[in-house]
Amino acid sequence: MAASLSQILANRLNALRSTGPKTEAGKASSSRNALKHGLSRVGTRTPADMAAAIADRKALWGPEYDLQGPLQQWAFDRLVAESVRLEFCEERICAARAELATTAAESWDDDRAAEAASLGARLSGRADRIQPLLLQGKHGVLWLLDRWAEVGQSLTRRDGWTPETWDLALDLLGVPPSARDGSGPWDLDPSDSGAAPGLDLVAQAVAALRERLDSSLDARDARHRLDAESGLLATDPAPLRLLERYAADARRQISRYHRELRHSQASSRRAPAGPIAPAESGAPGPRPDRTTSRSRPEVTTPHPPAEPDPEPRPAGRTSAPSSSRNEPATGGAPRESGKLQPTVSTPSAPLNRRARRARAALARRNA
Repeated sequence: MAASLSQILANRLNALRSTGPKTEAGKASSSRNALKHGLSRVGTRTPADMAAAIADRKALWGPEYDLQGPLQQWAFDRLVAESVRLEFCEERICAARAELATTAAESWDDDRAAEAASLGARLSGRADRIQPLLLQGKHGVLWLLDRWAEVGQSLTRRDGWTPETWDLALDLLGVPPSARDGSGPWDLDPSDSGAAPGLDLVAQAVAALRERLDSSLDARDARHRLDAESGLLATDPAPLRLLERYAADARRQISRYHRELRHSQASSRRAPAGPIAPAESGAPGPRPDRTTSRSRPEVTTPHPPAEPDPEPRPAGRTSAPSSSRNEPATGGAPRESGKLQPTVSTPSAPLNRRARRARAALARRNA
């Protein structure tokens, strides 16, 4: 019977009402429903035992860091929280390994046999992949031996092969489905005969599996069991791997916040105690010239003042022409072989760029 419109409206109005907690305490409790251990990260809803450990460590470590300013306090708080998180992770890891060791000592054979049975349940149709996996462990080989015993009992009871028993034997041998081209037990060696044909095949398979156990698998299983009872497993279970990942992340965060805290403290120690007084003129002073530190004399091209001409100059001429190209242009200094002889002087002030270029050009001409 379909609901009426009034019933539908009443149901919708009831659905609009809140069904969650009403009080603040109830809301806080409900917000922690999905929180299992709080080890994935340090958040705002830290478990009570972890929060108490963080507060105790802050009081214990605070005097050693001499915190100054909110930035250093922020890095210190997170450093302490991550250190507590790491310790809680390590405690959980030790407890998990201890539990695994106890379980291995109590039910090693039962657990490994259950794993082999779960693997063997997938043997049919995937024999070429599953059978080699069963051969790698003691309990997998024991599972195969039990199945061969069933094949032998079927051959004895039914006085020969049946299609089901034949398919099971091929699965136990790891024959892939693609290789089963319709051949049957009648294609075996004719010598395999007797009151129960096929028992020779079963005997050969059982002998090979028992030799495999005696040669290596019994000793391998004993070693694995000893490691498991010591808390060392070849493959850690998923919860333990997750705890290891949380612990590694906590170690990285500790290094990060410790580095930030030390960098902030070093920066505060390097800061000047007071303001730096500005220069009087507000302009930078003259830069020192590297040429003033040289001990050798400077070679310059002087520009002496023009000497008075003893003879009157004709009108219309502004300067007296040189009588010869070999006369010195530097106040009477002689020329030798057509080269200008530089005048060595010690300037009272550093040379500017133009004077240095002129000196270098003169030196190249004289070379």
